[in-house]
Amino acid sequence: MPTSYVKAVSTLVLIALGVFLVYYLYRSAWFLVQFSFVDHSLWEQHYLVRGVVDIPFWLRLAYFCVWMVSITATTVMLLVAMHFANLIRSGGYFSVQMIHALNRVGVSAVIAGFAIMAASSVWAWMITFQNETERRDITFVYDSSEAGIMLLGAGVIMLAWVMKSALLMRQENEEFV
Repeated sequence: MPTSYVKAVSTLVLIALGVFLVYYLYRSAWFLVQFSFVDHSLWEQHYLVRGVVDIPFWLRLAYFCVWMVSITATTVMLLVAMHFANLIRSGGYFSVQMIHALNRVGVSAVIAGFAIMAASSVWAWMITFQNETERRDITFVYDSSEAGIMLLGAGVIMLAWVMKSALLMRQENEEFV
């Protein structure tokens, strides 16, 4: 495969990741700030809230922090993926730096999937915490997208592990000859 083709495709991937990162941060963080702090009616009119409730600041802050962990983890995953695409773009194929970057992509994907799954498991409890009736408990919630992100991350970690083993074998063979 020609190097110019790889460079062009990795550049397009890098641009797409950058655009998605900006869009993701704008949509998720802006809504989270609106929901948690700015527009109190969003929380009070939520379909899980029953009756007139007063949402204390500490609960809004806790909700914000829980979801900011998952937003931050997803942002880190996207930034690491951008770094990996940039390494491919610069032509550092099958290097130690490339293998470490690939491993970081996998680890950050697993962490992001877990963080989203954890936030999804407590959000209904937090929303209904002030309800007089119909309070929800903390329940384990998973979605196929979060599970997919975690499984993809595990697969990428395994790929990095295989590439590291292959690189070590190549180095051993070069030393032997």
